[in-house]
Amino acid sequence: MQNPGGTIQRIACAIAGVVLALAAPSSIARAQTRAPLAIAYRIAMPEPSTHLYDIAIDIDGVRSSTLPLQLPVWSPGRYGRMDFAKNIQDFKATNANGTPLAWEKTDGSRWVVSTKGGPIRVTYRVFANALSGTFSVLDTAHANWNGAGLFMYVEDHKPDPVTLTIAPPTGWQVVNGDTRTPGQLVYRFENYDRLVDTPTEVAAAFLVDSFVVDGRTYRTVVHHNGAPPAGARERFVRDVERIVRYENSVFSPPPLRQYTFLFNIGYDGSDGMEHLYSTEIMSRRRWADTMLVLPGIGTAAHEYFHVWNVKRVRPLALGPFDYTKEVYQPSLWVAEGWTQYYGQAALHRAGITDKEEFYGSMAGLIREMLTAAGRKETSARMSSFHAPFWDGAPQAQPTNAENTFFTYYSKGAGLALYLDLYLRGTSRNTRSLDDVFNALKQRSWGAPNASYYLQGRGYTELDVEHAASAVAGENMHAWFERYVGGTQDPDYDAMLAKLGLRLVRDGAAWRLEEMGGASAEQARIRDGWVRGSKG
Repeated sequence: MQNPGGTIQRIACAIAGVVLALAAPSSIARAQTRAPLAIAYRIAMPEPSTHLYDIAIDIDGVRSSTLPLQLPVWSPGRYGRMDFAKNIQDFKATNANGTPLAWEKTDGSRWVVSTKGGPIRVTYRVFANALSGTFSVLDTAHANWNGAGLFMYVEDHKPDPVTLTIAPPTGWQVVNGDTRTPGQLVYRFENYDRLVDTPTEVAAAFLVDSFVVDGRTYRTVVHHNGAPPAGARERFVRDVERIVRYENSVFSPPPLRQYTFLFNIGYDGSDGMEHLYSTEIMSRRRWADTMLVLPGIGTAAHEYFHVWNVKRVRPLALGPFDYTKEVYQPSLWVAEGWTQYYGQAALHRAGITDKEEFYGSMAGLIREMLTAAGRKETSARMSSFHAPFWDGAPQAQPTNAENTFFTYYSKGAGLALYLDLYLRGTSRNTRSLDDVFNALKQRSWGAPNASYYLQGRGYTELDVEHAASAVAGENMHAWFERYVGGTQDPDYDAMLAKLGLRLVRDGAAWRLEEMGGASAEQARIRDGWVRGSKG
């Protein structure tokens, strides 16, 4: 049922937020009062052609008679329930002497080992044959993994430090966001969340380049299927650097010393996923001289914006994570939608594409916002809330999603565009969406630490509304009810006119045109929006 005012939706999401806020701290407090365990993971890939990873977990310091182990049922960044445990096989548990220990399963993803106290070793194998930002692959070309589908955690001990030892095939190299030295095979992570937030690529060879921006080292690691054309590698690295320089100007340089872009180009996979110290990106298309934008660049512009937006400045439910069930929360229109808007704008603002491409990209976004069938059925808030239904989740029955769902990527990006135009137009280009994001960052990342996971705390919908109101210099509650909680179409024509722009609706080919006779002030605001500058 459609709810034009959004009130019922807001109440439902508020209740969900309260439940999360109340449930998460108790489990965190329980974990933090437990004596830490010594937990060491090992991953090997002795026969890549079988697609089977060998996993071992050594756990010392166990004092209880039973030890529960949990494999996540979902992976942060992709919100559908995946039930990775369906690919676990050959589970075994032994004590320090190698004596088998009894175990049972209490549900599909939870194993309970009878330990009798003392150190234990758990081993199992994982079938992995899907290259993506959520799943893992092992074949004769390479290994690429995402930890949530491979590594179990000890219940109530996610905050404990862990180590990971990697045993690659002979001649293969290992790289991830935490690789510091060539040949590094042992990694230490401050907690389980960081272990599974560190995707890893293992292959015979990659193209590795680096550059320094704002005192941080950035690496591009490209596993390209076949030899790339002459000059493509250099152009690719240059464009990634341009993206980093522009996006750092939006939200300030991130708190890290090293960031790694992991690319698989020309292999059977198409995806992008954000992580604290890296991103991994896949494109089936190989590089070619004739391409204006090389495969991987557009996705990099989106994923690097996540280094702040969602990975550090994060919704309440997204860290620390409850891996035992899918998470319903209302703010992905900010976490993903704003990132989508900035990622699209970055290609021009970073100097990779021309102004006409920028206008075309923004016109396409507006067209989707004003014509998508599902836009009148689902608000930005509820689109976010229902992400576990649609974001990669298996569909066991036919659905009417085409007419009832409008993705929070596009809806959030369209609202970001509208809010950016509104703020620039009403302030003579002295304020923009950049300021709202940084106000939200101050309210959440700048707050006292709420848990073992990262600095600050997660934000709520009210935090977003207050940040926007503070920047706009007015109460934005009605705007949020109308466009975030409700399904009213934004009036883009009025906002664009403040910048001397006209939206031309020409069948499927909508476009933005600069109006003849625009005033000097309109032209100045327009130029600021196009370039991503203020003043």
